[in-house]
Amino acid sequence: MVKTALVVEDDSGIASLVKDALEGAGLQVTVEKDGDLALKALARRLPDLVITDLLLPTVPGFELLEQLRGMPGGDQVPVIVMSGIYRSARHKRIAKDTYKVVASFDKPFKIDELIAAARDAVGVAPPRQRLPPSAAIPGRVPKPRREVIDDPLADFDTRLAKAAVEQAVEQADATFPAEHNVRGNLKHKRFPELLAQLYRWKANGALLLRRGRIKKIVYLKDGYPTFVKSNLLSECMGRILVREKLITEDECERSLELLPTSAGKLQGAVLIEMGALSPHNLVFGLQLQLEQKLFDVFSWPDGDYQFNTRVEVPNQAIHLDMSLATIVYEGVRRKFSDEHIKDLIEPFIDLYLGVHPEPAHRFQDLALEADERTMVALIDGRRTMREVIDRSSLPGPVARQLVYALMAADMVKPMRRAAKDPATLMAPALPKSSSSSASSTPPPLPRKKPADAVLPKKAAAGSAAGEPQLVPGTLVEVVGIDELRARLVERARLLKRQNHFEALGVSQQASVDEIQRAHAALARELHPDRLRRAADGAVPADARALADQMNHQLTTAMETLADDRRRLEYRGRLEQGHKSAVADDLSRLLRAEARFRKGEVALESGRSADAAKHFEKAVALYPDDGEFQASLAWSLYQQAPDDPVVQADCIGRLQRAVDIAPRWDRAWLWFGRIVQRAGRPGEARKHFERALVCNPDNREAQAELTLRP
Repeated sequence: MVKTALVVEDDSGIASLVKDALEGAGLQVTVEKDGDLALKALARRLPDLVITDLLLPTVPGFELLEQLRGMPGGDQVPVIVMSGIYRSARHKRIAKDTYKVVASFDKPFKIDELIAAARDAVGVAPPRQRLPPSAAIPGRVPKPRREVIDDPLADFDTRLAKAAVEQAVEQADATFPAEHNVRGNLKHKRFPELLAQLYRWKANGALLLRRGRIKKIVYLKDGYPTFVKSNLLSECMGRILVREKLITEDECERSLELLPTSAGKLQGAVLIEMGALSPHNLVFGLQLQLEQKLFDVFSWPDGDYQFNTRVEVPNQAIHLDMSLATIVYEGVRRKFSDEHIKDLIEPFIDLYLGVHPEPAHRFQDLALEADERTMVALIDGRRTMREVIDRSSLPGPVARQLVYALMAADMVKPMRRAAKDPATLMAPALPKSSSSSASSTPPPLPRKKPADAVLPKKAAAGSAAGEPQLVPGTLVEVVGIDELRARLVERARLLKRQNHFEALGVSQQASVDEIQRAHAALARELHPDRLRRAADGAVPADARALADQMNHQLTTAMETLADDRRRLEYRGRLEQGHKSAVADDLSRLLRAEARFRKGEVALESGRSADAAKHFEKAVALYPDDGEFQASLAWSLYQQAPDDPVVQADCIGRLQRAVDIAPRWDRAWLWFGRIVQRAGRPGEARKHFERALVCNPDNREAQAELTLRP
């Protein structure tokens, strides 16, 4: 098993030198630049070796060693120290006798001697000289390589995807260079913990994973896994549909026979035309396929990973619409054994469990049953992990699954000391506004269903359009895009009229604790997990941007009022009649939203020229919204549908629109109609198919596919 090492050094040159040398010796290395970050890393998982400077920022080296030795299992971790200051015999004796340091090095030191001491400390032998590939070792039978099994139900597109993944792996060094030091093996950083790290960074890019001959690419957008590619043909769509009994194996084979003569149609479209599959079940099957590809990685005991921020996320109509916490908990429940989880939580079992201080991590959306929520309420920073598990009414294995998932998702964290003030994962109630005016009460955003609500596996796919639904994987009630937009706009307009006290709903004499609790409750309401999907499609960019800007304003209000000096200065400005400054971005977004609404009204009434003027202003104010871009293209096209110049311009605009908002069905529908008019029927059919995948209830897309040969 590969040994792990933590290097704590604020000099980046020395840290890089030691890291490279240790990795060359066969160790898995993590580097931290100060004592505080090192303690956090040690709290997450104890390494096999610690190498630290004694003169460190934030937490001195000797204090770091004292806290390490006080951690469960920390007294067994070998430590090597290095220093250019603490070089005396007395310091070295203290390090050896008090903190059990196995070796001390004065700066500058010989790197070979430090590496030799590190090998001795963890029991790693020097690397042997490698034999040439042609050399045979007598008596050793070569280990067979695991092959990627073929599947007769795999369609041509699946085989193309397999080839693309294989090519990405072959070019990994060129196209997947390590970013943010995210490169390693799942043996040392478990997959849920890796996903949580990328979520903290709000990462955008591609995570390449490989284990033997199996390769996968997980694409992330703002830290959320959204799409997965795999080279396993057994994860093909046909196999998923047959396994779920949505189609028979004969129907799958028949669709594969028809594909070569189907003018570029996708297998799902062929199955729908055969009458073997409904549009809703196609979408359900596509979602299951993505889940299988992703959750399979949770079962890997090891495997190399690399992350690259330079890879663009493909604009797919089907995405994983699940919060990070939901993905982690579901993956742990499906793939982690109880013995495995016991090993993972053992170093923290007698530490106190506290909640993450940042609302963005603490209030991630997670579907829980009533007894699970009761257990979560026990996590308040004053009970140890063992006490939380023992007091829970859940069976031991289930309780351990939940605790590990919460810790891996970064919603809770182990602490050496009990918290002074209790805090739980449950958000406090929304504060009452200090104003007596009814107009100062913000409209509620989509609310939680009861904790014991049950979501039938296929209920969401069969819901009628426009009705409140439950998003698969969560218990969040969602509303339509128009209603969600209206609620966000109303709340943003209200925020523009309020001062910091009114925005948080607290009095001018409120305590710091009251202010922080009020901010936490409001931040939870605007958490990105609650804005990932509406009942009739993906939440558009302008709505998410509104929420982000309001979150920023509320955080500014909290930071101002929680500081005594800043609060006093702010109250003085209020008494002089100064209004609260509202971010220009929020005002700009509200103006863009108003223009978009006027354009929609004009377009519905047939005034395409007026609609285009409003949409142009909306796009100028906020160009990063796909709905704004697509609506402008369609209104311009309506004025001259047969003009080839206008057609080309609108096709370019719609391509940008679907790149930004690939899950808005109307954009794909309009795209298909314009390219159909431009004489490209094959491309048009694919766009209509994508519109139907985005929204199986889109009757216009269904009609277009029925009418087109």
